[in-house]
Amino acid sequence: MSENFQVTALKWRPMRFDDVAGQGHITRTLKNAIASGRLAHAFLFTGQRGCGKTTVARILAKAINCPNASKNGYEPDNTCEICRAITEGRSMDVSEIDGASNNSVDNIRELRDNVKYPPLQGTYKVVIIDEVHMLSNAAFNALLKTLEEPPSYLIFIFATTEVQKVLPTILSRTQRYDFRRIQLDEITALLRKIADADGIAIADDALLLIAKKADGSARDAESIFDQVVAYTGTTVDTSKLREALNLIDLDFYFEVTEAIAAKDSKRAFELSGEIISRGYDVEEFFSGLLEHFRNLLTITITNSTKLLEVSKLHQERYANHAKEFSEGDLLRLIRLGQQAYERLQTTHDPRIVLEVTLVEMMLIERAIELSELLNEVRSLRGLPRNGNHTPPPHAPAPEKKSDVASLNKPPVESAHPSSQISAPGLRTPEAELPTTASGLRPPDPGPRTPDPDNEAMSSRWRNFGDFVRTKSKPLFSIFPEIEFCGVRRKDDRVSTVYLGVPGKIERDMLLNLKDEMQIALREFFGTPLLFEAGERGSMQTKAGSPIIASPEIMPPAAQPAITKDEKRSELERTLMEQFGALPV
Repeated sequence: MSENFQVTALKWRPMRFDDVAGQGHITRTLKNAIASGRLAHAFLFTGQRGCGKTTVARILAKAINCPNASKNGYEPDNTCEICRAITEGRSMDVSEIDGASNNSVDNIRELRDNVKYPPLQGTYKVVIIDEVHMLSNAAFNALLKTLEEPPSYLIFIFATTEVQKVLPTILSRTQRYDFRRIQLDEITALLRKIADADGIAIADDALLLIAKKADGSARDAESIFDQVVAYTGTTVDTSKLREALNLIDLDFYFEVTEAIAAKDSKRAFELSGEIISRGYDVEEFFSGLLEHFRNLLTITITNSTKLLEVSKLHQERYANHAKEFSEGDLLRLIRLGQQAYERLQTTHDPRIVLEVTLVEMMLIERAIELSELLNEVRSLRGLPRNGNHTPPPHAPAPEKKSDVASLNKPPVESAHPSSQISAPGLRTPEAELPTTASGLRPPDPGPRTPDPDNEAMSSRWRNFGDFVRTKSKPLFSIFPEIEFCGVRRKDDRVSTVYLGVPGKIERDMLLNLKDEMQIALREFFGTPLLFEAGERGSMQTKAGSPIIASPEIMPPAAQPAITKDEKRSELERTLMEQFGALPV
C-alpha cells in the first residue's frame, strides 16, 4: 500500500460550512448564530450514517475559535495555527470522545474535571461526543449538572444516529439539529467533482449507481467510489462497476418484465437460476424489481419520465416499455413483490420464494379496463356503449317515480336470485314457484285479490334483496331462503314485517342477524320496521288476509330513485365486485 494514499472520505472531507453537501439548512443556521452571538452551549446533531454530523461539529469548533472567521463570512480559514491544530487532532481546546468506549461514570467524571480549565488558545473549549446514545444512564446523569450550567467558555456537541436512545433530560438541555439524507443529485455532483479532480473517467450513469448504493450517505458513496476505482482503474465502465459491486443490471429487470408481458412462465425458472448462479442477493433483487415497477407505474400515471432516477437512455426505454402494462397490472405486480420481500424475512429457502413469486407474476391475469368491459356487456344487452341507459325500442319503458298508477302493474322480474321470492297476493305460475333449501316448492297459496299496496311492497321487496347484498354479506347469504309474507301495522308508529323461513336453522340465523336486518329495513324503506320470522303459514296468518300494508312504508313521494347501481345487471355487479371497481 502506498504511504501517500489517503481514502477519498478523508481526503475530501469538508473543511468549511459551504463544502458540506446536502445540509444547507444546518450550516446556514450555525453561521448566523456565530454572526449574531446567539451561540448555544450544547448542540445535538442527529441523522443517518455518513451525512456529516462529526464533520460539521469540527467545522463549528474551528469557526468559533478561528481569529479570522469574521473576515471569511464566519468560515474557518484553515490556515491559522488554531484551525490546523483542530484539523490534525492535536488541539488542547477541542476534545473528541467516542461515546461507545467512554460510556462509564468514571469517564464523565474525568471529563468534568478537564473542562474546569479555560481554553489555552482559542475562545471556546469544545467537547465533541460521537455516538452519544452509547453512554450509560449513570453517565448521562453524571453529565446533567455540567450540561445545564456549563462555564461560559465551554460548548458541548453531541452526535448520534439513534436519538431515541438519548435521555429526555439530555435532549431538553441541547439545541437539536436533524441532518437530512443526502439526495442522489447532490451525491452525484460530489462524486463528479472528486472524479474530475483525481483524473478518474467515469460516466454519469455509473455515478448514479454508486449514489443509489450509498443510500443517502456521502461517506458510503466515497468508499464505494474507492472500491470501484481499485477494481477498474482510472477508467470506470458501467458494466465493470456492476461486476465490482455485484449489482443486478437494469437490463435484467427489463428481461423480467418482458417475460411477464409475454406470460412466459418457463422463463421464470431460467431467471431465478441466473440470480442464484451469479450470487445476487434475493432481497436486493426484489428491492430493485420493486423500483423497476415503480418507474413503470410513474410513467403510466404521469405520462412523463422526469421523476425517474435513471439515465436518459433508460428513460426512453422505460417510456416504450410502460406501454405494455396498465396501472392495474403494475399495482398487482408491486403487491406481489412486496409480499415476497416480506416472506423472505421468515423463510429458510429464499429460492422457493423467488421462483414461486416469479411464476405468479408471469401467470398473473392482465387487468382490463372495466369501462370497456361494461360497454361490451351493454352492447350485448342492446344498450348504447357510452353508458346511457336508454332502453332499446323493444324494451318496456322504465317505471316513473311520480306515476302512482304504475304500482298496479306486475313487477318486472329481477335478474338477481333473491328476486325469485314470491309475493303474497299474486298468482305465481307453478314453473316459477321458488324452491326451499330442501328442494321442494312451497304449496300454492291460491288466488288472492290483488292489492295495490301489497303489489308495491312486493315489488320493492325484490329490490330490497339487491340492497341487502351491498349492506351485509352474511344476511344476503340466507336471503334466498326468506319469504316475504306481509306487513301489518302494530301501533300508530311502528309496523311489523312477517317473514317465512323453511325451518328453525334459518330462523335462528336470521335472528342472529337481527340488528343488521332492522337497519337494512329502515334504510331501504325509510321508516322504522320490526320483523318476525317463522313458518310460512304462521307468518301469513299473523300478517292477515288480505295483507295490511303500512302506508308509511311506501309513500309515493318517499320512493327512492333507482340508482345506477340498481340498473346494472348481475354480471356487471359481479365484475365490479371482483375487480374492486367504482361505478362509472
